[in-house]
Amino acid sequence: MMGDAGSVDVIVVHYNRSDLTERCVRALADDDGALRTVTIVDSGSSPPLSDPYVSSWADLLRGTSRKRAAIELFVEVVGNNVGFAEANNRGLALRFEEGAEFFLVLNNDAYVSPSALRHMVSVARKTGAAMVVPAVYRADEPSQVDRFGLTLTKTGAGYDRRSESDGPLLCPSGCAALYRRDLVADLMGDPGGFFDRRFEAYAEDLDTGLRARARGYNVAFAPDARILHEGSATFGPSSPRANFLRHRNTLWAVAKNLSSSLLWRQSPWLGLGQVAALINGLRRRTFRTVVMGKCSGLRAWHQVRGSTEGRARISDVRILDRRFWISR
Repeated sequence: MMGDAGSVDVIVVHYNRSDLTERCVRALADDDGALRTVTIVDSGSSPPLSDPYVSSWADLLRGTSRKRAAIELFVEVVGNNVGFAEANNRGLALRFEEGAEFFLVLNNDAYVSPSALRHMVSVARKTGAAMVVPAVYRADEPSQVDRFGLTLTKTGAGYDRRSESDGPLLCPSGCAALYRRDLVADLMGDPGGFFDRRFEAYAEDLDTGLRARARGYNVAFAPDARILHEGSATFGPSSPRANFLRHRNTLWAVAKNLSSSLLWRQSPWLGLGQVAALINGLRRRTFRTVVMGKCSGLRAWHQVRGSTEGRARISDVRILDRRFWISR
């Protein structure tokens, strides 16, 4: 089933911070035409999302003063916190049958400019890309780049690109990522879902991007699609939970998606990368959570790799950034 040509359905995961979600919705309400629906998935908030927020946001998106079709709002309340990955999966599943041609996964602390979706759709059409990366800037310093998509180094470390030349573009960051309908349909059929629900949060976007690239889907950058991002508003940028998930999940993404020949070829660099991360953990006083994350990732290595047995994996080393380490 083909979605409405050029239209976008947005999925936003909400967890407790109604102030952030309201700003996100207000920005979406100013969209200049591509946006069709907004689906907010409340993943275990306390209290659950309800009126007056829902009615107010629906009125904002309905936009009786605008000269465009109303944007529909859907709210799905999940009793337990199922994690960022699974909450997005549920939102995508809710909209897919009657959905648009494209789906935008958007953090609730990310705020789109009025023309951002239109620019991303235009780039997708011109390039044939199934994944489109917007230009994300810092909400507190709008002139400063936050991220221009993700790159993966030869040591198995994922990084946010800070310029168009900052390493080969691998895939979008999950804070704001446009995916074409056929790609969503393809990856939704994987055992863990479009985003692997086992990841919970962090590197789930890297894993999805690697799975897409392994199957031949391309990515493109839309420099005129401007988005502002607060960053790490749920866990905090350096929380123990964030550090644990980041190190565990990056190992899982590598285990799932690199071919045996590429793993063997890169094994010295991958090993050195793990050692460097431990040293960096000592320096930043996060050593314990880094060790816990890596041990958890290694314990489940064979299990998560086995879950992709028989599926396409990355074998071309040129997809990797050749740098050992990226200083930020």
